[in-house]
Amino acid sequence: MDTVQFFLDILKYMLPSVVVFFTAYFLLKTQSDETLAKMRMDIQRQNQSTITPIKLQAYERLTLFLERISPQQLIMNNNQPDMSAKLLRYQMTNVVHHEYNYNLSQQIYVSTQAWNVIKVVKEQVLAMINESAENLPDTATGVDLSKAIIERLMQTGEQPTDKGIAFLKAEVGLFFG
Repeated sequence: MDTVQFFLDILKYMLPSVVVFFTAYFLLKTQSDETLAKMRMDIQRQNQSTITPIKLQAYERLTLFLERISPQQLIMNNNQPDMSAKLLRYQMTNVVHHEYNYNLSQQIYVSTQAWNVIKVVKEQVLAMINESAENLPDTATGVDLSKAIIERLMQTGEQPTDKGIAFLKAEVGLFFG
C-alpha cells in the first residue's frame, strides 16, 4: 500500500502543476497567435500603402505608353518632309518596340489581363503600320503612309490604343471600387 500512497502523493503534487502548465501554455499560445496575426496585418497594411502607389504609377506609365504609340502620335512625332514611306515605317515600328521594351518591367505591377491587353494593342498598332505600308508602292512618301494609316483608322472607326486605355482605366477603377 505504501507504493499506492506514494503515487497518490506524487499525483497530488503533479496534477496541479500539469493543469497550470497547460493553462499557461494555451494562454501564451493564444496570445502569441494574436500578436503574430496583428503583426501580419500591420505588415500587409504597410505593404499595401507602399505597393498601391507603385501599381498606380505602373498604370499611368502604361497609359502613357499607349498614348505614345497611338498611330496619330507616331505620325505627328516621326513624319518629316521628304521622308520615304519605308523610313517612316521603320522609324514608327522602332519607336513602338523601344517604348514597349522601356515599359516591360511594369508587367509586375499590373494584372495578367492588363499586360495581355498591352501586348495585343502593341501588335495591332504594328500590324496597322505594316499593313498600311505593304499596300503602298516602293516610291511612296511618308505622307502617303501617314494618309494610309489615317484612312485605315477611319475605316475601322476605332483606335487600338483607345481600347487599351479604356481597359486600364476600368482596372484602376477596381482599386477605388
